[in-house]
Amino acid sequence: MRIMKLLIAVFKFFASLKLAVALLVLLSIAFGVGTFSESYYGTDAAQMIVYRTPWMAFLLILLALNLLASALDRIPWKKKHIGFLTTHLGIILILSGSVISQAFGIEGQLAIQEGKTGSRMTLSEPLIQIFSVDSDQKWTYFLKRRPFSWRGKEDLSSIDSPLQIFLLSDYPKAKASEIVEPSDSGSPAVHVNLQGSMASIDQWLFLDDSSRNVSNLGPATVRFSKEPILQNEKKDESAGEFGTLQFNFESGQTFEIKLNLESVGKMVSIEGTPFKVEITQIFKDALVEGNKLIEGSQASLNQQAFPEKNPAIELVLKGNGLSERHTVFARFPEFPTLHGMKPSEAHVRIAYQVPEFEQEKVKNELRFIWQNKQLPKFQIKAGKKITESNLEIGKEIETGWMDFKFNVDQYYPHANAKKLFSPLPSSSQSVDAIPVVQVEFAKAGERKSVWLEQGEITHIAVGGSDYHVLYGLKTKPLGFQIELQDFMIETDPGTDKPASFKSLVKLKDASAGIERDQLIQMNQPLKYRGFKVYQSAYQQTPGEADISIFTVARDPGNGLKYAGAIIMIAGIGMLFYVKSLSTLKGSDPKLRSK
Repeated sequence: MRIMKLLIAVFKFFASLKLAVALLVLLSIAFGVGTFSESYYGTDAAQMIVYRTPWMAFLLILLALNLLASALDRIPWKKKHIGFLTTHLGIILILSGSVISQAFGIEGQLAIQEGKTGSRMTLSEPLIQIFSVDSDQKWTYFLKRRPFSWRGKEDLSSIDSPLQIFLLSDYPKAKASEIVEPSDSGSPAVHVNLQGSMASIDQWLFLDDSSRNVSNLGPATVRFSKEPILQNEKKDESAGEFGTLQFNFESGQTFEIKLNLESVGKMVSIEGTPFKVEITQIFKDALVEGNKLIEGSQASLNQQAFPEKNPAIELVLKGNGLSERHTVFARFPEFPTLHGMKPSEAHVRIAYQVPEFEQEKVKNELRFIWQNKQLPKFQIKAGKKITESNLEIGKEIETGWMDFKFNVDQYYPHANAKKLFSPLPSSSQSVDAIPVVQVEFAKAGERKSVWLEQGEITHIAVGGSDYHVLYGLKTKPLGFQIELQDFMIETDPGTDKPASFKSLVKLKDASAGIERDQLIQMNQPLKYRGFKVYQSAYQQTPGEADISIFTVARDPGNGLKYAGAIIMIAGIGMLFYVKSLSTLKGSDPKLRSK
């Protein structure tokens, strides 16, 4: 009897108007906080703080139970209750769909290069992967998503890993800065300030880093090199017939290969390392066709003059138990040379330098020429005129190009660059904002702290072992494949401004024997196996095939939400416009007295 009374009391509590009012007040406050958070901190922060939280799901479930109990409390139902019950049923379905979407829904991105196939979506769940250089072992650590910048010390260590790992900082959005410090080893570095009314630079140039020894300003090029500018633009006889390949190892070793016709197919040992390199192909003008490079120039390799196009080298780096294929572009030294996700175990940066190609492009140049145990010299090229002088720290010098002047305020014979990161607000829209974490590694009494940028691979040596560390995002298989056959952009008439973009894809599902073509564009997604694949963005890079970026979403609660909305609207119509199905008149004493 007592149990029955208790059950009745619980039922009455869930069916009470007081609970409904309390829940509506709490939800109103929550949605207000969510709106405020989204305005000040961005959509992602609002999702993590309010909308996709366990307590929000709990409030929605309580409201659904309140509505259900309220409906059951009207038993026995009469004809006049139909509008009331229909409205409540619609709201319950909407709430149920929302909870199911929150619990089981999934959304991510899929980036596919033209001519290639994708089958895994990238989620917004951060992780750290560690690869052992000395073995095939790897370890994965999943991180919490944080709406705001965080500092502390969180132990990420696992039993099967030889490393102790601690998370020290987690910045969802951060700004990078750099400090350059003198060291006992490292590349020579010069800090240049070049100012003019049209443009300016203020940066460090590193002699031994092919990605950082040159800066293209527009009107001119600034370079730090061991080789001087050639008088009368004569060919550098020290360079090969088709330029030079430069290998810069993280250990500080450098090696150059001078290229000629006989270089193709020849295996060359890299002195001081266990590696050998084989040049498989030289392109005077590399173009992408399908998923490979082809020779785009009509000129043959026997002609020595390089056109102002896209010289490139394909090579294979072998040794120490590895074999890696690299593609290196002379015109775009910043392109990554290694294809594939797994990092290079050779710890090397490869540059392709073609002096003729570079000199034809450069009419104005400021070049600093390295000298052992001395300050660098400098040369100024203005058209065909070349002047040379000794460098003086802090002295301002006119270049002869319009109103440009330069000075060098710092020079280090050996220097190391160190990146620092400062947190940005979660709502920051800066193009320079990047997600970063600071992680401490400990092994055999040695500790090392490093910053990891999302999407980049970092090499660390700790406790006598070498590791590659990747801070990235979790991926999930779709269960089918999408091949990007063609990416198309339509522009506004008479301009280069994109008006719309779309992708012709081929859907492949071997398990179901399905293979079909479909066009994906705005408001026309690909629908398959509960997933919707939307066209969301694209990426175009000179010398590379176009990349189409899709948003992939699966919302298992969507059907309930749509059905609930239709039913709720029908119930509201019954309440207000069909008197025989409405409780409104019968529940109002004033109306009953009339």
